[in-house]
Amino acid sequence: MPSTSREGAAMDRPITRRQFLFSMGYGALAFAGMGGREEPVQSRPYFQWAQLRYPGAWDPSPNGVSRFMAELRKRTSIEAGVRKIEVEAGDESLFNLPFLCIAGRGDFPDPGEQAALWLRRFVEHGGFVLFDDATGIENSGFARGVEKWLEKAFPGETLKPLPADHTVYQSFYLLTGAPGRKIVRPVLTGIERENLTPVIFTHNDLAGAWDGDPLGGYANPCIPGGERQRELAIRLGVNLAMYALTGNYKKDQVHIPFILKRRKR
Repeated sequence: MPSTSREGAAMDRPITRRQFLFSMGYGALAFAGMGGREEPVQSRPYFQWAQLRYPGAWDPSPNGVSRFMAELRKRTSIEAGVRKIEVEAGDESLFNLPFLCIAGRGDFPDPGEQAALWLRRFVEHGGFVLFDDATGIENSGFARGVEKWLEKAFPGETLKPLPADHTVYQSFYLLTGAPGRKIVRPVLTGIERENLTPVIFTHNDLAGAWDGDPLGGYANPCIPGGERQRELAIRLGVNLAMYALTGNYKKDQVHIPFILKRRKR
C-alpha cells in the first residue's frame, strides 16, 4: 500500500536537488554506475518520486514507479527511494523533495489558483515537475487541463517542444526521442526558465511502459516498437531523473567531445 506523504517523507528523508549537487559533485555523478550495478537501498535517498494525488485517475500505472526506481538504482549511482510518495496540492512536505510527477488517464481537474502558486513556488525553489499523459491520445482532456493550470502557475510561459540536443536527451543515455507505452508525440515538451527546463510534459504514457503485472511481467504492450521501445522508455526515465537532479551540467564544454564521440558510434 502506498505511503502517505508525511509518513513517506519522514521515513525516507530525501534531500533537495541543491543538496544533492553539493554533496555529489557533477563529475562524479556523470560517469559513476555506467556499467550497471546493484546498490543497496539507502535510508537517505538522493532521489524520491513524489506524485500528486487529486480527484480522478491520478495513478494510472500503480506499479510503474516501483519498477522504474529499481531500474534507476541498478543502472546508476543515484541512491533512489523505493516507494512513491503521494502529495496533495499545497502540501509543504513537497519542498523537501526535488521531483514531482503529475500523471493522469482522464480529465485533469483544475486544482485552483492557490495550488498553481504552490507549484510555481516549488519550481522557483529548484523543484522539477514531470507531467505524464497516460491517455495515449493527442489533445487529451488531461493535456488540456494541465495546460490551463500551467497558464495560472506560469503566466505567459507555454510548453514548447524540446530540441534534439536538449540536455535531457543526453543526461545519462544518448536518446533521439521520447517513447513511452505509445508514441503520440516523438518529443518532450517543456517550459524553459533561466536556461533550465523545470517543467517537462510527456504525451506518451511513460510510466505505462514500466508498469508491472502480479507475475513479474509488464502490464502493457509498448506500441508500435515492442520491447525495444520499452527499454528506451526506461532510459528516458533515467535521463529525466538525472536531469531533475543535475540540470544542465552536461552542457558544460568538458562533456561535449565525449557526447559527440558517442553519437558517432
